[in-house]
Amino acid sequence: MTRIGTAAATNEHWIAEGRAGYLADFGVYAVLLVVLIAVGVSGRTGSPRNWLAAATVGAAVWTLIEYGLQRFVFQKVPAIAAIHLVHHRRPCSYLWTPTWLSLTILAGLFLAPLWRWASPPTALGAVSGIVGGYLWYGIERHVIHHGRPRWLALRLRNAGRRHALHHGSGNSGNFGVRSAIWDVAFGTVLSDREQQPNRESTVEP
Repeated sequence: MTRIGTAAATNEHWIAEGRAGYLADFGVYAVLLVVLIAVGVSGRTGSPRNWLAAATVGAAVWTLIEYGLQRFVFQKVPAIAAIHLVHHRRPCSYLWTPTWLSLTILAGLFLAPLWRWASPPTALGAVSGIVGGYLWYGIERHVIHHGRPRWLALRLRNAGRRHALHHGSGNSGNFGVRSAIWDVAFGTVLSDREQQPNRESTVEP
């Protein structure tokens, strides 16, 4: 694993670069999602219906979290914005948030509060939806930028075009990767006319 250089020299704990760790992060979250689903549908912690309802809500909430991360955290928080700029300059780099950090945030912001104030099935269901959304977000960004696997890149062509406009606009819109719903709701949808001469490129399928 390597660190990403001057843009994050003072913020090394926030993100790292390296193919092995980057791919391992996908594996960790895939295993976590399988475990959460297995526990939820088994009924061991309560009604599978309650778990499924909470998972559906969690997946929907993830789309808003994703939009907020892309629009505000990745643009406005200095430590993160500098790193996000590196991604825009080198979109095919294997940049990843350390797994321990993302898991800590997941547990601290979502699992623990929901477990305390709601119920175990609700907490596990909601976190399952969020984990599934986060995992798919990572897969989709990888496919959009790397163009592989090709069959999936072709299916994600529209999302790739949308995200290419985000990269080519100087971060002025198209913050949703999975869906444009929040861009539509908050008026941040970009058109082809708003793309700047491409100094921050992305790989479009």
